[in-house]
Amino acid sequence: MSLTRSVRQALGSVMADLVIKNVGILNLVTGATYTADIAMNRESGTIVGVGEGYVGESTIDGKHLTAVPGFIDTHVHVESSKITPLEFDRAVLPSGTTTAICDPHEMSNVLGMDALRYFIACSEVTKMDLLVNLSSCVPATPLETSGARLTAKDLVSLRDHRNVVGLAEFMDIGGVMSQNPDTMEKLEAFQDGHIDGHMPTGVSGRMLNALAACGIANCHETARVDHAEEKLRLGIQVFIREGSVCKNATELAPLVTPMRSPFLGLCTDDRSCSDITSEGHLDHVVRTVIAHGGDVASTYRAATWSGAQNFGLHKNTPKWRRRGLVAPGWKADLVLLEGALKHCKVHSVIKNAQLVTPELFATRGRDVPVIGHNSIKIKTITEADFALKRPQATTIPVIELIKHSVETSSTEYCLPVDAEGRLQRDLGRDIAKLAVLERHGKNGNIGVWFVKGFGLRPDVGGAIASSVGHDSHNITVVGASDAEMTVAVNRLRDIQGGFVVVKGGRVIGELALPVAGIMSDQSLHDVRQGELQLMAAVRQLGLSVDEPFMHLMFLPLCVIPKLKLTDFGPVRFDPQNGDMAPVLIDDQRKSK
Repeated sequence: MSLTRSVRQALGSVMADLVIKNVGILNLVTGATYTADIAMNRESGTIVGVGEGYVGESTIDGKHLTAVPGFIDTHVHVESSKITPLEFDRAVLPSGTTTAICDPHEMSNVLGMDALRYFIACSEVTKMDLLVNLSSCVPATPLETSGARLTAKDLVSLRDHRNVVGLAEFMDIGGVMSQNPDTMEKLEAFQDGHIDGHMPTGVSGRMLNALAACGIANCHETARVDHAEEKLRLGIQVFIREGSVCKNATELAPLVTPMRSPFLGLCTDDRSCSDITSEGHLDHVVRTVIAHGGDVASTYRAATWSGAQNFGLHKNTPKWRRRGLVAPGWKADLVLLEGALKHCKVHSVIKNAQLVTPELFATRGRDVPVIGHNSIKIKTITEADFALKRPQATTIPVIELIKHSVETSSTEYCLPVDAEGRLQRDLGRDIAKLAVLERHGKNGNIGVWFVKGFGLRPDVGGAIASSVGHDSHNITVVGASDAEMTVAVNRLRDIQGGFVVVKGGRVIGELALPVAGIMSDQSLHDVRQGELQLMAAVRQLGLSVDEPFMHLMFLPLCVIPKLKLTDFGPVRFDPQNGDMAPVLIDDQRKSK
């Protein structure tokens, strides 16, 4: 019996299965570091003893190392890494992320319930604990065309699975404020469970009170310290995010103090395969927070115990073993660090009392077939599809990119028209044409508008296109000419999703993502090599943004301020001005 054996191992009357000898231990209760042995039971996957003189059937020399609890990513969209959940497991577990709370929101907007079932099936075999929050807003708004729709009844049918946490980030702020019946039905269905939040800049005051009153427990959309403090005062746990575009750790690092850290968490949200490979995963977030002033012990607490506390993972339940401390009876999920704690240099990782090695992933027991091929359903596009007619030069609000943010601003510009009454881009002022094309085979909508900030130049030209377009994942394309935009979109259709770079009327780079048009079915290494080749092609365009595709894929995300574009047309969301829901400002829908 495992419990009896655990007691005997704790007493030292029988050998532990695995012992880390003479290792430094960061105690997240006191903040102190001390040296001891850590004894573990593999059958239960738990720590059975912390002290001196333990003997194990297997032993790791912990001298010059420090043990901390396994890292918990409190909010992640696996799809943004461009790899499948099983490959994500292989990519991030060796860097210390032993638990991740994922929201399959991206795949769900393409495939609906099939996507949720796929992620849950993957969670049953991953070596890391990939826990699932059920996607709450599919579609995210009525102002874009999604591939699926999830109702409260759909979500409730999956609620009791052992790897399901609760309801994922609730983005429908306008629905809460207006008490929309469908919105409230979803919230009501999860009142006895967990609900994640989504409260970007401008959601404040009574709006925050109303969202907290719905049982929403946290938010990862915080970019300013004052906004974080307001949320914390209202009991909303703040998850500090450091993704590939949204980089909030530098600004929010001063929040990480001994007093506040139990009410914080760390997350990646959307992190690219390239960044995971070159910088790391949650270990990178830890390093960034500490480097910008976060208290060291408090940062590790936020990355482990505090994240567990928000989701109830810090206590034993019928679903989960408690995690987040290096202590007897707690999950044997450990990260062994070398050097000073402030550097968070991962030496090795223990998951469920097993050393994480490449061979560990071969013991999953079964595979999960990949779903979502052949999801790009558009007809051949022509240059005429990108025409935006106006009788004369017109002043319009142009979308403007903001560095390291998925938010945008907007400024009024007067744009010229050509002899045929088509509104023109102005590359001299860095204003390019932008389009979003419905690709789920629903209606053929095409929204056309203008964007400033990509750095497309008249002497170079070019276009980039993506079938990754949060949240409904239609095709988004920006270009210096309608002809190049046409080539890019038609190539995306041919490869069934991904990213395409066009210059001089021909494709010079691409990365195929045929799994729901948003993920690859290849290995981490192959996707990383594909990304490098893609970015080499992008550099030929001389763009002025570091992550042009990351910016492009968030331009349809109209639940984030301020001005975005969907297949319906340009959409404004500005809660600071009292707008509690996205507003369509110029319906330019065309159907193929």
